[in-house]
Amino acid sequence: MIAARRLVGQALTTDWRGIEVRFGLRCAIGVAVPLLIAYGLHQPLDGVSAAIGAMAAGFASRQGVYRTRAAAMLLTSAAMAVSAFVGALTGPYPIANIALFALWGLSLGLLGSIGASATTVGINSLIALIVCGHPPYVPADALPQACFVFLGGALQTVLLVLIWPLQRFDAERRVLAQAYRALSDYASNLPESKLNSPPSASLTSVGKTLADPHPFARRSELVAFESLLDEGERIRGELGALANDRHLLDAFGAAEAAVEVHELSAAAAPILAEIAGAIADGRAPAELDGAWHASDLRASAVERLVAGVPYGAPIVDDGRALLAAMRTAWRAAGVPADRAPSASPSRPRAPQPFALSALGGAFETLRANASPRSVAAQHAIRLCVMLVVGGLLEHLLPLQRAYWIPLTAVIVLRPDFTATFTRGIARVAGTVGGAVIASLITSLVHPAGEVYLLLGIAFATAGYMLFNVNYAVFSVTITCYVVFLLAFAGAPEHASAIDRVGATFLGGALALISYVIWPSWSHEHVPDDLADLIEAQRRQTAIVLRGYLDPPHYDARAARAAQLGSWRARTGAESALDQMLAEPVKSRGLRVRTALALQAASQRYGVAVLTLYSRLPAEQPVAYTQLALLTTELDDALHAIAEALRNRSHEVVVMPRLRATQVDLKRALDEHAEPNLAAIVSETDLLVESVQAMLDALRRNAAT
Repeated sequence: MIAARRLVGQALTTDWRGIEVRFGLRCAIGVAVPLLIAYGLHQPLDGVSAAIGAMAAGFASRQGVYRTRAAAMLLTSAAMAVSAFVGALTGPYPIANIALFALWGLSLGLLGSIGASATTVGINSLIALIVCGHPPYVPADALPQACFVFLGGALQTVLLVLIWPLQRFDAERRVLAQAYRALSDYASNLPESKLNSPPSASLTSVGKTLADPHPFARRSELVAFESLLDEGERIRGELGALANDRHLLDAFGAAEAAVEVHELSAAAAPILAEIAGAIADGRAPAELDGAWHASDLRASAVERLVAGVPYGAPIVDDGRALLAAMRTAWRAAGVPADRAPSASPSRPRAPQPFALSALGGAFETLRANASPRSVAAQHAIRLCVMLVVGGLLEHLLPLQRAYWIPLTAVIVLRPDFTATFTRGIARVAGTVGGAVIASLITSLVHPAGEVYLLLGIAFATAGYMLFNVNYAVFSVTITCYVVFLLAFAGAPEHASAIDRVGATFLGGALALISYVIWPSWSHEHVPDDLADLIEAQRRQTAIVLRGYLDPPHYDARAARAAQLGSWRARTGAESALDQMLAEPVKSRGLRVRTALALQAASQRYGVAVLTLYSRLPAEQPVAYTQLALLTTELDDALHAIAEALRNRSHEVVVMPRLRATQVDLKRALDEHAEPNLAAIVSETDLLVESVQAMLDALRRNAAT
């Protein structure tokens, strides 16, 4: 009962800050133009077909940045055109049509493993297959109507591309501003006891955005944004180091110094917030009264207070490095894009959407997920069976517009429990509300053809604007849009609304029942996601520690790639764990408490690796056999933990030498006090503690 109330609450929660006026108006033009042209030519069905393609392409424009966004829109349009063609051809033949439902359902489920853009293409192509398999679409008009679907999507794409020269790097500024705001929030609340890594998701978004550059921009114009990303990553590293410094100072009993470290971080917060505001507004940062002076005073106080603390020198370096990185970011934020120096960004670019490497990677992902154990494969099979059942109900039940049964089921069903049930509740509630509103409008106004046209455009605009507010509210607008669009094409509007409500109830129920019969619980793949995270941290640790052992051969490109891989793995693991916590069933393997303990330990481990990453020596190696041995033992321990998670094993390899090796490293420090080694000892102590916490958590899980 509690779970049901929570799901209903999530489904009906609204966030009016999510209204997107500009997005709604821009996409609505792409829908309105073909409808208005068709109205003038007295060819309403052609306009409706083009509007279907334009509507879907508008939502597909939420994927990607520039070239990737246009590619997602065109791929969606092309896939919908093909689906509309075969749907119209097989519409009069139920067996063939239902067979296509099954094939498209399997394809859509597997496509979801590639990413959000592929899911968007798959869902919209399946919608086109279902909708165009019924009158007024007939086999004789299959090809021209499919062409109109593609042309509508292509028009929407062209309208998007036409505004790019007018945009002043909106996408880059938005994600960079979010990243610096996240850093500011972390700096103002530096962790005291629970070591949490500084935010990485927003910086990952920046990297993806800059990897898909503005097509009308000169490379030199992007240098300032590249610099801001580089400095943001350095600031993230130094903030993580300061969080660890505060923890260590408390452990040494240097409470006053720990407070000053916290105050130094807090003094950095308003500076980072102003950098974020300047980036978002496209202006130079405003002068902050005393902010820089206060930060310098805090850094000096830290230097004075840690003078007698063991390993105090690296702590001073962390504070000074943070201020230096912020000053560089401050200057970069004040450089207008059109005055950026004519240099080429050094950051490697991501593969373009149609590159062979990208297609090869997508194929490998699909092949890896073509297994019964894969969540994507399970979703594909569930979707296939559900569509076959929905198609049979569509042809057997005496509903005038029964194709809304499989259509609603496709929209509602998702690979995870929470999204499926919250989406189902919101979809049904929104459809009923939309049908009531549409019926009231038609009964009070008695609109004619041109009024249906205007109402359809108005609700399409509202749908785009309200998409992020609440899915139930969005469903209200889309219900009204579809009712009035069909009425414009000649369908009885009242019957369309009534039939859609009944079919929506059946389709939503079918999706929920199919998930209840064969659920895919997140707790079943959380161990794999945590294993991926630990393996990513293992690879990053090996590269960073080798940078201490042999600085001349340190691979900065590989280190950055490993860091990004660790960020992505953490995002995936945390998302899966959140879904696991929302599920109404208990895990029979890895328990929630164990998963949370592993996540917390990996957070602490990540802070230590981040600190080591930010303190890498430039030239002088740390030539100690204890460090080389510890690097190997950490690698073995993390690999053993990851394998235990993947194999659901109750036996974890014991690593008795891990702590002993770290102690030997500390003894070497006592004999030869070197700054680089001092930094390593403090962080490797946290690394070993975190690994030991992971091992203990797995042992407790096996014992219960």
